[in-house]
Order: sequence, then C-alpha cells, then structure tokens
Amino acid sequence: MNSLIGSKRVWVVWLMLFSCIAAAFLLLKMETPPRTQLTSTAQLDSLITLTLDEHNIPQNRIRSRTVEIDSVFARNLYTVRVPPDFSKTSFHYSLNQNLKHYRVQTVGHVQFPEENLRIHLLVNGTVHRSVFLNSD
Repeated sequence: MNSLIGSKRVWVVWLMLFSCIAAAFLLLKMETPPRTQLTSTAQLDSLITLTLDEHNIPQNRIRSRTVEIDSVFARNLYTVRVPPDFSKTSFHYSLNQNLKHYRVQTVGHVQFPEENLRIHLLVNGTVHRSVFLNSD
C-alpha cells in the first residue's frame, strides 16, 4: 500500500515539474502586446466618440465643451444624458478597454444619490478629458 502511495507521489511530482517547465517556456516565448502612444489628444476625442457609438448613444444626448485650464492647456468635457436603465459601469469598462492600449487611465467617480458617473481620462497623471454620464 505504501509503495502505491509513494509511486503516485512520484508521478505527481513529475507532472508538476513538467507543468512548471512548460509554463516557464510559454512565458518566455510569449510576446508582450504592443503599446501604442497617443500622437495627439484628438485621438482621445475619437476614442470617446467610438465608445459612445458602440453604446448607441445618439449625438443629441451628447454635449461637448472646452474648459481652459491655463493659457497653454485646455480640457474637453463631455456631458452625456443617458436613460435610467443605462449601464454606466459597462460604458466605463468599454471606454477603459478602448483606451488601455494607449496608456490612458480611466478614473470614475459616482455621485450619490443621483448615481451619475464622472470619468476622467488621465495621461501621465494629468486629466485630459472628462466624460460625465448623467441619468435623465
């Protein structure tokens, strides 16, 4: 009985060793996905528009304005009116997925009790765009 348990342990050890070697080999052979740099902040606007289109938000529900921060820097704000049953979290996730290859962070803040979502797009720690999702 002990020899049977001992041989099973040996097999388990060999299988674990083989699995570790295979995992290390795959890790070394796998290429990292390419990271794309933003060429201009206008790309942010087109990626925001793309995400809004993916969620079938009509243009008449989107208001865009530019806020000057100082003489050199201005930020675009998008205010979007959405139906009460619209999933703001799904929109935030989609926007993050569209932007993550460009090293853009999306930081969201929910305002209570209205449950409006404010999403800020950060490039190198600076907010370049903001999307405000407000329920009707």
